[in-house]
Amino acid sequence: MWEKKKWRPLAGGVFLAQVLLEVIAVVNIHRLDMVPTKYLVVLYAVLAGLTALTAFLLFKGTGHGPSHKRRHRRIASVVIALIVGISSVIVTSFAAEAYSTVNTVTAASDKYAAVEGVYVLKTDRAVKIQDTKDYKFGVMDGHNTQTAVDKISNKVKKAIKTIPEKSASDSASALYSGDVQAVILNEAYVDTLTDTDKYADFRKKTRLIYEVPIKKTTISNKAVDVTKEPFVLYISGSDTRSKVLDTSRSDVNILMVVNPSTNQILLLNTPRDYYVKNPAGNGAYDKLTHCGLYGISCSEQALGSLYNTDVNYYAQINFTGFETLIDSIGGITVDSPQAFTAQGYSFKKGKNNLNGAQALAFARERHAFTEGDNMRGENQMRVIKAVIAKITSDGGNTLLHYKSIMDSLSGTFVTDLTSKDISKMVKKQLSDGGSWNVQSYAVSGKTGMDTTYSMPGTKVSVMYQDTNKVVKGARLIDKVKNDEKLTSSDVNEEKLLGSDTAQ
Repeated sequence: MWEKKKWRPLAGGVFLAQVLLEVIAVVNIHRLDMVPTKYLVVLYAVLAGLTALTAFLLFKGTGHGPSHKRRHRRIASVVIALIVGISSVIVTSFAAEAYSTVNTVTAASDKYAAVEGVYVLKTDRAVKIQDTKDYKFGVMDGHNTQTAVDKISNKVKKAIKTIPEKSASDSASALYSGDVQAVILNEAYVDTLTDTDKYADFRKKTRLIYEVPIKKTTISNKAVDVTKEPFVLYISGSDTRSKVLDTSRSDVNILMVVNPSTNQILLLNTPRDYYVKNPAGNGAYDKLTHCGLYGISCSEQALGSLYNTDVNYYAQINFTGFETLIDSIGGITVDSPQAFTAQGYSFKKGKNNLNGAQALAFARERHAFTEGDNMRGENQMRVIKAVIAKITSDGGNTLLHYKSIMDSLSGTFVTDLTSKDISKMVKKQLSDGGSWNVQSYAVSGKTGMDTTYSMPGTKVSVMYQDTNKVVKGARLIDKVKNDEKLTSSDVNEEKLLGSDTAQ
């Protein structure tokens, strides 16, 4: 083995294998496109040095005998080649899986905008959709409903008979009274029905026998270079605990205004019950949370109209995803303005170290405060600020666990930021480092009872807009976009949330 004739082919094979694995690793790192150039230079220099060292140790010398020095040199070369090769395989696996995960999370066009369900009374004989071909269906107006009607008709091989209904409650009433034998409802509407006294038993009295997923239609947003231009990201907290993200009411509605040139972020919270114009209802007033029933783009448009701004992107996460996100970054530290208890957890005034479950309880609680939903919104922004602080204040160590973070959010998080956008932002933070000036503001208003587009004929609790606060929120957005620095006095005039700087 140590003789020249036998050694040269073996050495050549070891060297080619090492180089091939290095090339594959480099290709996958480049495809992921998250490593800053200054780190790539160091990486390439190290790889080049190791490759040269391996070649020197493998091929130096022409002797035929098994000299002691030659044997040790060749053993060392094989060990180095193995270490470099195994490391390259690990890097390749990490980069390839991270690339795949990012593309899954950002594949927004493949998501569904809604799921239309066919409901019958639980005592009804129908157990599959073919059993309903002669039924009368209660339906509400809308593009999604018509799509569902067409697909159901195709499934039962007959045009189904439909009876127009004005609202989800009217549909439920017609089903209960026997005026129709089935209803077609956006499944997210069921939550609004069960919130009312009259139809709180809807899930118990009915049976879902068929579902029609409605694919999301692409809307035109104003994409920007996220590493150079200001942009607005809508953060939506979906009101579900399932492991799969679905269309539902939006419990969290925060606009994150980001200026990458000035390293400034504004978090602007709008209460879930805010009485806003619903784009799905041609401007009819509705609770902001109900806009989520018509898809994420409806909520985007409602908030964009409220603050007279373009909403460039969205990021939607449900409560299960929220917990896993906090746990995957190793927990967060949140500064609470007061002590309170929620869901079995106690939070002290001042700094609290929270895991995922604790952070969720902190962000969801409202009954413990006289400010109710307003304080909940402010606490949600405190949690977001703590997350930003965690991932930007440790020299990039948290971002180095990027793959595990994204894997933990699979199915519970979706965004229409492209994979390239995310890669560029991660690369910029790893390269530049530095803190972000994070300011927060929350609009509020007076509560009352009123009818809504989504629940016509039924008065529900709403929060009427405080026009002055909305105007101020719009001004703050403009200041961030115009490269003006926000200070605590900008957001604290009315003793709202205050400001932090993520150090």
